[in-house]
Amino acid sequence: MADPTDTLPFKALVAQTSAVLLTRGVEIELAAVRSAATHLVEAMAERSGMDFEEAVRLVTAETVAEAIMQAAAEGDQGAAPPHAIRPVRIDNSTVNTPVEVLGHLVMAASQAGKYAGLNDDGPAAAHLLDLATEIGAALVKRHADGLAEIQVGILDELAVLVDTVADRVEEDCWSICPCGEEHGQAQVDAGATPVMRHHASLARGLREEAAG
Repeated sequence: MADPTDTLPFKALVAQTSAVLLTRGVEIELAAVRSAATHLVEAMAERSGMDFEEAVRLVTAETVAEAIMQAAAEGDQGAAPPHAIRPVRIDNSTVNTPVEVLGHLVMAASQAGKYAGLNDDGPAAAHLLDLATEIGAALVKRHADGLAEIQVGILDELAVLVDTVADRVEEDCWSICPCGEEHGQAQVDAGATPVMRHHASLARGLREEAAG
């Protein structure tokens, strides 16, 4: 049997949903859009007694986008959002940055991503690891005089996320080992937050240099 999600109407629904989300200032991984659309179409099919191919024509891109945004809003109030939502990166300008500095930013993204992952914030962890990958990609590209080119939007996102993780460590007791038993991780956590703050400030400083 053919996969009903491989049909043109379903692919169109996914593409249109992504477009609607962009108008709301966010972008989301295609797999997450497909998952949300599949869930809503299956629910519509069950309620209406239709098959998937018929029900997909009754679900609008606005409905799928609203469901995704609602899930994200609920996540902001406690649980982590189930969708890989990212702010749309509007500023694609770049800045030449010393490769040593970018190495520190890879460390910052990885450290904050580890904290987020260990404390059950999967979306933040995924976003931070994506940023680490993007910064790493900038490092391995051809560069001259010890400088590499990086988008300032990456710096903006990194600074916000790393500061947010530091806030969660300080205010919500996020830990590098949230096992519930004390075995020295409190000292590690206390030492990690100043480093994260420093790296976030470093990213902001590079962004300010780019802005002139």
